Amino acid sequence: MDEGLINSFLDKWHDELKLSIVENGSLCLALFSDKGQLIFANQTMMALFISPEKPADNILNPSFEKLTGFTSTTSLIYKGFLTLGNFSSINTSILVRVYRKEDEILIIGGVDTRQLTQQNETMHDLNREINNLQRLLIKEKSSLENILRQLNQANIELKEANASKDKFFSIIAHDLKNPFNALLGFSDLLMANYKNMEPQEIEEQLQMLSSASHQAYNLLEDLLMWSKAQQGKITFLPQKIIINDIFDEIQSNLENVAAKKSISVKFDDYPDTALYADLNMLKTILRNLISNAIKFSPRGSDVKVQVDTENEFARISVSDKGIGISEKNLSRLWQLSEQFTTKGTENEDGTGLGLVLCREFVEKHGGKIWAASEQGKGSDFMFTIPLFDKKYE
Repeated sequence: MDEGLINSFLDKWHDELKLSIVENGSLCLALFSDKGQLIFANQTMMALFISPEKPADNILNPSFEKLTGFTSTTSLIYKGFLTLGNFSSINTSILVRVYRKEDEILIIGGVDTRQLTQQNETMHDLNREINNLQRLLIKEKSSLENILRQLNQANIELKEANASKDKFFSIIAHDLKNPFNALLGFSDLLMANYKNMEPQEIEEQLQMLSSASHQAYNLLEDLLMWSKAQQGKITFLPQKIIINDIFDEIQSNLENVAAKKSISVKFDDYPDTALYADLNMLKTILRNLISNAIKFSPRGSDVKVQVDTENEFARISVSDKGIGISEKNLSRLWQLSEQFTTKGTENEDGTGLGLVLCREFVEKHGGKIWAASEQGKGSDFMFTIPLFDKKYE
């Protein structure tokens, strides 16, 4: 460009250029004496000085001492990157031209577009790495949460297993021992005194022996069945079952137990209702629920068994007018670990094991079991079992 035009341009726009140089946010401008004293610096350059009280010390590479040692045939003594700041904290590199005239050093520079592009690429790569790290952390967090859930579940199962084990041994040590103590006591009494006893007394002792024997047998049967269920050794064999047939069998088995308390067990007639169930499991469910109803019913009352159909399931309910269950204790009925048992209306013992078996066997069929009760007014125990369908044949 013609030197005359440049001078004309500079003369005409002197004030505007001066203001732009001083206030320009991308142009860095500093004038030093060759002794390192700052004569002038615009705001942009001042922002790069970490220690503004000693500006020359902020020039790191090349250092101010090196710059003053450079020689040249022109006023331009250095062209390239200049690093400013502090080695122990923040530093910034800018592209500069350094001029020297007599005892003054002029530094003019800024950020090169190539430098900006490189910085942008670096920031982009860094951002991508951060995003990848965030995704990895989210994945690891999810994995850790899943492991924690599994550990919590395993801990719950372990606690339940320990509680079940303790309950199991408690039943063996106490509940199973009691009926055998009764058997031994009644049998020893008969052996020692039967020659001197009246027939009616002997009959009463034999009835007590029979009752204790049935109690021990039923408890032992439940224990063995529950133990097999925990080990997965019970074979599930669903088949077509006419509900009336199993009602007849259950009524026959429980007739003596009900008669002792003058309780009537009433089964409604359902000649056409067929279930798809495991026969032994269904018997166990009904036997336990009806036995419990008899146990907690007052002498001379009724226990009623009803069946309703709901879509593909039959809902069987066992209802009594006995002592009932508090709302607090309803949720504790189905867990062996709760150690929840109640004596019957005539001080009959229980272990709670029967209801746990009922829950496991009902759920094995894909059904549900629940109870509704009000203290002093009786209880309704209900469960669902699949209805038979031709597709099962």
